Amino acid sequence: MTDKLSGTLAKTALVPARDLLPRGRRHPLIIAMALAAGGTAKTSTTTILGTILALRGYIVRIFDLDPQCNSSEICGRREEHREPEQKTVWDLIQGLCTLDEATVPARYRTGYDDDGNPLFKEVPNLFVVHGDSQLTDTDTLLANKPQKFNWFYNLTGQYTKGDMEAQDREVWLLDLPANYGKLTVSALIAMTEDDEVIPPLLVTGKESGALEKLLKELLAMQREFSGDMAPATPTVKHVLLCATPTSSHNAQEYHDTVEEVERDYPGMVLPYVRHSGVTAKQYRRQVTPPISDPKSAPSVDYEKVADALGFPDLEPAEG
Repeated sequence: MTDKLSGTLAKTALVPARDLLPRGRRHPLIIAMALAAGGTAKTSTTTILGTILALRGYIVRIFDLDPQCNSSEICGRREEHREPEQKTVWDLIQGLCTLDEATVPARYRTGYDDDGNPLFKEVPNLFVVHGDSQLTDTDTLLANKPQKFNWFYNLTGQYTKGDMEAQDREVWLLDLPANYGKLTVSALIAMTEDDEVIPPLLVTGKESGALEKLLKELLAMQREFSGDMAPATPTVKHVLLCATPTSSHNAQEYHDTVEEVERDYPGMVLPYVRHSGVTAKQYRRQVTPPISDPKSAPSVDYEKVADALGFPDLEPAEG
């Protein structure tokens, strides 16, 4: 049985710090969580990893591109609490606002006031491009207005032209929908080989087949769009195994899945994220484990993932 952490864990101390502006580019590094399967920890990975990077001193902007708006919810930005004038990623795609106008500070719920209204505290360095349930209409929009298809690539182009400037230590994390529709493609084709697509796989399911499909889809995107309208070189460099076995979550099938992925993708598997009930609580509590439960399995495991990805702590605690 596979009951140890990934072999890549032993190498994390040797991973060099990530170049956030590789090859002299001017827009932030992009990491996208993508896999055409629901419930595979894309949102959990985005929000937990994003929180850890923010607490380490990186400026993190989460793009909530899933119509379910779960990243926004976890970051204390439920749709029902949105101010009427607050712009969203839907407005951004349509060209009705700037990136900053659609971006709000991430926050977590600390309690309730005497009238039952939620109280929040902002997470330093963490921001979210506000989600919107209207994203269900994005594929129709992009089909009827093909000039909007390059919305994300045009956004990166604003940095290239000098119209916008990346903040020091800024990273973008994309929480993508569980399909390869036009919205997903429109974001992925703006990525270069210096960026990264991370597929989170639940070892409790059948997502290993979905991983093979993802690789084929990325290759198809490169063939169709590269050198035409965008870089279109989104690359999978790492695979993230989630809900890996523990003493109380120990079916043989889970071990078999871990061993299969390790065998098929040698050297690509990140430190394992163990199964834990703590992760599911973040939706209801509107607070990620690194803040609410810093010693929990998800917090500890995603800290190791951050190390393995080349994001050292920029603000280590004294002593």
